[in-house]
Amino acid sequence: MGMIDEGGSQGAGVAMLSRGQERLLRYLGTFPDALSKAWDVPRDVSLPGLSDAMGVVRSGLNQPLNGLLEIEFISVRVAHVLGGGTRRRQVYHITESGRAWLAEHPSLEEPMSNARPHGGLKTSTIVGRDEELQTLDALILKHNKALIGGLSGVGKTTLLRAWVDGQSVPVRWATLNELSDPASIMADWMPDEKALPKDLEAMVEHAADQGPSVLVVDDLHRLPQRHEDGVSQLLEGLHERQQVVVLAGRLPLPDRFDWPLLHLGNLAPNDAKHLLGEHLEDDLRQRVAKALDGHPMAINLYREGEPLPEASEDIQVFVKQTMLNGLTNEGLDGLDTMVLFPRALPSEVAPGVQSIEELDERALLRWSADGLDVEVQHLIRNVRRTMLDQKRLTLLHQRASDHWEKHLENPAYAVLHLYHQLALEREDLGSKMDEQFERLVVGQSGALAVIFDRATQQRPEDESLHYWAGRIALHRQEHERVRQHLESVQTDELRNELAYGLAVLEGQTEEAERLLSEQLNGASTVDAARWLLKAAVQRVDDRLFDEMNSTNLDDVRTLLSRINLPDEIGARSSITVSMSLIQHTMALLTGDRERAKSLVEGLESLSHSHDPIVLHAQLKSELSFSTGTEADHTRMYDQAVAAQPTLFHKAAVGLTFVEHLVRSGSELAPTVFESLPLPDAWMEMGTTHHRYAARWWYLKGHLDAAKSATALREAARCFRQAGCVNAARSAARRLHRVL
Repeated sequence: MGMIDEGGSQGAGVAMLSRGQERLLRYLGTFPDALSKAWDVPRDVSLPGLSDAMGVVRSGLNQPLNGLLEIEFISVRVAHVLGGGTRRRQVYHITESGRAWLAEHPSLEEPMSNARPHGGLKTSTIVGRDEELQTLDALILKHNKALIGGLSGVGKTTLLRAWVDGQSVPVRWATLNELSDPASIMADWMPDEKALPKDLEAMVEHAADQGPSVLVVDDLHRLPQRHEDGVSQLLEGLHERQQVVVLAGRLPLPDRFDWPLLHLGNLAPNDAKHLLGEHLEDDLRQRVAKALDGHPMAINLYREGEPLPEASEDIQVFVKQTMLNGLTNEGLDGLDTMVLFPRALPSEVAPGVQSIEELDERALLRWSADGLDVEVQHLIRNVRRTMLDQKRLTLLHQRASDHWEKHLENPAYAVLHLYHQLALEREDLGSKMDEQFERLVVGQSGALAVIFDRATQQRPEDESLHYWAGRIALHRQEHERVRQHLESVQTDELRNELAYGLAVLEGQTEEAERLLSEQLNGASTVDAARWLLKAAVQRVDDRLFDEMNSTNLDDVRTLLSRINLPDEIGARSSITVSMSLIQHTMALLTGDRERAKSLVEGLESLSHSHDPIVLHAQLKSELSFSTGTEADHTRMYDQAVAAQPTLFHKAAVGLTFVEHLVRSGSELAPTVFESLPLPDAWMEMGTTHHRYAARWWYLKGHLDAAKSATALREAARCFRQAGCVNAARSAARRLHRVL
């Protein structure tokens, strides 16, 4: 239907708008006036963004937009679109006349919104799916869980977003990719949470504690096999805790996800024709919808004048022909670059960015809810990948590897570099990990696990790959996987290191002792001393601050007695200080005030009275033995913190003080605890960092009653990671009391 101006004047009278024009105007009316002058604008007000919001092909918007421009209800200009590449693009804004019309014509329906109330999701327009929405409602009502399955591009995500819009409880949304694991799902569900647990049971506890909600996992088919077990346990655990869980993915899916299924087919042609907009004649829309078998993605790709497939042709054949029609060489190159993305990537830094505008105008791209991350539509990606030969793939992976090599300072991009190196079958994948492991494993262990799992399958005879896969599994506390990789590691030094880590993790004290002795046999004096110091620290710190000391200090003394000080002055001094600190902790545990004082004086003689190590040791002594006031202790704490050389050292002093405050029942404890860095704040994650994390979570279990169970589970996991098995068991016992 065209637009009629009954008042006979442009925009001032009572204008009758077509349904499409009215929906566009109401949508643009949800954006602030200030946007019309902004330098950077969201993709939502560009043609591709409007197309997504209206659920209509790009060309279907030309007529209603031109009509609104003609009567000056909207304006158009060029601006930089956030995430849309470097070129400026056409964007649309509502005018004062447009707002005046909206004020005179309040909508009887729910207002269209650009807000994203459900975990950053955009409200979705949907046609022809009423029956499927009712079926999904029925499945959820009966089972409290459901799976939406169907072909690529058939509208699973669109259906899910439309269903989500009707929910009265919070909806948490996660979209999977080739590198996803349980931790990344939790991060998607709770992007604003500052500290999320990594223990699977603690994850379930934490998510369930948020209260009634709907938990969505989209693109389940992309879940890497490496993490199927963990993700399945997470989802089933949440379902058992009465959470509503909805999955969506391309069929077939692994048997473990054999959930109550809504099989989504194509749209009926009568419904599908509405995706083509109002500018085409009805019989042509019907013919196009029928020829494309009501497949939403294929219809979205259709452009006027293009030949339609024959009745016998597969939709994929149409997609194969259509997606390349009219693409420039630059556009095709950008498409090929982007089909190799293992996940959606920030458009401002991703390779292929020069083609984003062209590909977006052709509806070949899929954007994250915030409009910043981009990838190729899955159906397009799947079809295009089959068209690339090995020579082309090698070239593309090499270019991607070179691109991400310029961004290695960011762990997420350093992992992408490894991903493409693996595809190129580089021999030095293991050696690259020597330099980067501690830095990358902190926040990227899930992605690393996938990459090295695939690497060991590609080259099962390469023991260095199995060694690193085992180290990653150790970090993730995946005991059976460590054992599997151990079988393929033959070099004694590497094998013993993995086996020792596993024995410590599992609390096998005698086996850990035996393996430690084997490691010491071939080690240099300095390396042997460091191994013994590490073992001694694990023993002396294997306790909770609020329980009676149960540490076997004779074992610690034995380990220290086996240390031979090296001749090299620097190493000798460092090892002497470490030994003194362990002995100082032992003196505090046994209540030997004179011995503690003597050791602090010894440390002071090696340095000076304001040395940060000396000040921390003095604070520990003061908190253990002094009858001074809280104000005295706070002054000493402030002095010790101010002297520390790094944020981590300051945080360690903070933990010491908060533990004392909790022990003494001080009201100051929560305030000081809140000032401490989060457990995953560190760029690297060695044993001392794991101990920090364990103590932080254990304190949270004391200070945050609502999250006590989650915190204690995670504390136990971190204590195990740090080799403090007794502390882990004690934390678990406290958890059972809480439960």
